Amino acid sequence: MDSKPVEDMIEASSKVHFSGFHMDGLKVNNIEKPSTSLATDNVHKQPFIIGVAGGAASGKTTVCDMIIQQLHDQRVVLVNQDSFYHELTEEELASVHEYNFDHPDAFDTDKLLDSMENLRHGQAVDIPNYDFKSYKKNVFPARRVNPSDVIILEGILIFHDPRVREMMNMKIFVDTDADVRLARRLRRDTVEKGRDIGAVLDQYSKFVKPAFDDFILPTKKYADIIIPRGGDNHVAIDLIVQHIRTKLGQHDLCKIYPNLYVILSTFQIRGMHTLIRDSQTTKHDFVFYADRLIRLVVEHGLGHLPFTEKQVITPTGSVYTGVDFCKRLCGVSVIRSGESMENALRACCKGIKIGKILIHREGEDNGQQLIYEKLPQDISERHVLLLDPILGTGNTAVQAISLLIKKGVPESNIIFLNLISAPQGVHVVCKSFPRVKIVTSEIDIGLNEDFRVIPGMVFLHLSSSPPLTMSAFVGKYAEELIKNAKYIATPGKGILAADESTGTIGKRLSSISVENIESNRQALRELLFTSPNALSYLSGVILFEETLYQKTSDGKPFVEVLEENNVIPGIKVDKGTVEIAGTNGETTTQGFDSLGARCQQYYKAGARFAKWRSVLKIGPNEPSELSIQQNAQGLARYAIICQENGLVPIVEPEVLTDGPHDIQKCAAVTETVLAAVYKALNEHHVLLEGTLLKPNMVTPGSDSPKVAAEVIAQYTVTALRRTVPPAVPGIVFLSGGQSEEEATLNLDAMNKLDVLKPWTLSFSFGRALQQSTLKTWAGKKENVPKAQEAFLSRCKANSEATLGKYSGGSAGGLASESLFVKGYNNVCHAAHFSTPLKRCPNHQSDKISEDLEDPSEEYTLQVSTPDLSSPSSASDKESSFRFHQNAGTTCIDTVEEKRQEPAACVLNVENLEERESV
Repeated sequence: MDSKPVEDMIEASSKVHFSGFHMDGLKVNNIEKPSTSLATDNVHKQPFIIGVAGGAASGKTTVCDMIIQQLHDQRVVLVNQDSFYHELTEEELASVHEYNFDHPDAFDTDKLLDSMENLRHGQAVDIPNYDFKSYKKNVFPARRVNPSDVIILEGILIFHDPRVREMMNMKIFVDTDADVRLARRLRRDTVEKGRDIGAVLDQYSKFVKPAFDDFILPTKKYADIIIPRGGDNHVAIDLIVQHIRTKLGQHDLCKIYPNLYVILSTFQIRGMHTLIRDSQTTKHDFVFYADRLIRLVVEHGLGHLPFTEKQVITPTGSVYTGVDFCKRLCGVSVIRSGESMENALRACCKGIKIGKILIHREGEDNGQQLIYEKLPQDISERHVLLLDPILGTGNTAVQAISLLIKKGVPESNIIFLNLISAPQGVHVVCKSFPRVKIVTSEIDIGLNEDFRVIPGMVFLHLSSSPPLTMSAFVGKYAEELIKNAKYIATPGKGILAADESTGTIGKRLSSISVENIESNRQALRELLFTSPNALSYLSGVILFEETLYQKTSDGKPFVEVLEENNVIPGIKVDKGTVEIAGTNGETTTQGFDSLGARCQQYYKAGARFAKWRSVLKIGPNEPSELSIQQNAQGLARYAIICQENGLVPIVEPEVLTDGPHDIQKCAAVTETVLAAVYKALNEHHVLLEGTLLKPNMVTPGSDSPKVAAEVIAQYTVTALRRTVPPAVPGIVFLSGGQSEEEATLNLDAMNKLDVLKPWTLSFSFGRALQQSTLKTWAGKKENVPKAQEAFLSRCKANSEATLGKYSGGSAGGLASESLFVKGYNNVCHAAHFSTPLKRCPNHQSDKISEDLEDPSEEYTLQVSTPDLSSPSSASDKESSFRFHQNAGTTCIDTVEEKRQEPAACVLNVENLEERESV
């Protein structure tokens, strides 16, 4: 056998090992003794203890040395049982050749146990250096052995004492032929100890061989691994080292419980754990990364299910041998936190059945009580994935598993999935149910006095009111969001939408011949906000960014004026719409750039809710699924960002009334859109109790015959009841181009319906509250009192409508004027008109619903627009239009149309506001 000399191996084995290296060149008495504990570790990591047993000269030391060499990147220490021989008395020394060194009583096992216990608990120990010539321990200084990742305990009888065996994570027995062992023993004893060969043979036959047969060989049955031929078996050594490396990468509890599985930690997983544990992590990031981690845990858990081999034919005609998924599978979530893992399970297992168990904690002793269970009827025939993201004390898990077993589920068919676990819970579950597999992503330090996992995750330390679930993430603004949303939805109150941008309000001002300058815009808004008694009918006002920072003529900020009158200021945060490429003019809303930062600034300025408008249209193939999903996801993303920064999001998915469709078509589209919106809000974990919905009323298209208010009410409320969760506190309608009176009557009819309506039905009107006020004011200071009376009248009328008590007729004829604007959308590609156009029967032209300033005059307008009839052409069209009167109706005729070379559009404006001001 090619090996080092015996005396070299024995000498090497008696020295300290650091990181797998022998410190052969140093004198023991010159080594400075390190500290007896690891000062850098608050929590000591349990070492991996390997026992190597076998007969004398079987090659145990060689095996240990080879393991140490291959584990060169680990801290490894070797402890020899030979160091713990008893010192011989004078009597025993006189007849040393009659002393049996291979008997269990020859060793100081208690001293060995003390030393191993200290090493296990992270304390350095002094191992005696036994002198085999004097048979004393004090001949050489004791050697200091430091705590290590791996401890190898080597000796002929280390498996004999059960107390020593219980310490070991791996037990190796080196099995070598008796003749080989005898030859090695002869060489060792004659060379090292200078003994006579006859005496050696005599001792072998008298003590060594009988002791091997009586004490050593019987312990072979305790070995996990038996290595034939000792150090010559390189394959066995390599496999052992691979297994040791695998175990070293596991948590300590995985070495104790074979049914515990911790997913392999990578920098990605550690990074995600860092984020979900950071108290500064935003709600949006927490939910995103927690979902990613949960998905990994679920995938890992599914890997422990039984699979059957399956062959399939590939498109190339080849045979592929794979596996078939387990068919009989279901999930069971522990309410409430377990529900947060359901989406990941559904994403991995299509159509999986999921049951629920609710276990309530009672009393200071952390007792448990089963409150509710709803499980699949055939659960006893299925494999069960039990879902609970936190394993703390283990009491809830034990009761849930006990219930499953009581229902007939075999213990081995249960896989318990959680995100983080406390050691206490792992001990409880693994000892109670050794065949239940536990899959987790990380094991934490332990529990505090409140039975909370330490260090735990962010959401464990949040307020417990309202009930905490990961499906509706609750942050520091949760209570404020719920309070504000509930107040805005107060019956008898509504919202004034005064969020017109500079361009849009300019159009309104131009209709009354008032210049669009900051002072006039401020004057109009001051007129509204200071109307006597009007604000008592309002709970909120949506402001434009300019208005948020404006003041009254007396120098008081508008925000303070509103707050003093118990009106909550809000803010418009979207930046208009852009067309979705590849669609028939469908749009999505923009404004996500720096939205979070803007919301923070608006909150500091006093805003407490926000508005974001998405627009969908009805057509032969519209709205498309792409448009619905884009706008739903955009609204959900906006909502969660607002909630992260303290603003109640008003979710506004407006279905335009443009078109010849009937009311049934509008109802179907509205239901589809709202269903998609609330699905997206749920996926983004938006707290619905802290939101408001601003939908369109369900009405026929603008080119269809009108229907009664009661019909509109029935269709609208039905659509809402089918799609809007009762957690939403209020629904505030937009007017959608209806006249002031129409909008109020329709709202009143809805509130008069005798059906269950779990939310407040109110208003968030802009033009439908301001139009008659604006025309009454006409930009003249002396008209302010009358204008404020008109505004008060509209506010009071809509307040009554929210209670179903409006009698109609408020504000006379002005309130009945149509406010409809065709294609009322914040997108423009070239020239458009801000008013609805209809064909003139006498002139085959379009008519405009607004009167010209001077009906007796004709106006000619030249507009340069892209040639849409030839998309590939770079040429433009130049058209001339003439405005004139026909039986009291303003008409527009196309006078001339010709092509021209490419040029910028005369009216090529960016958005609705600029377009309307032109």
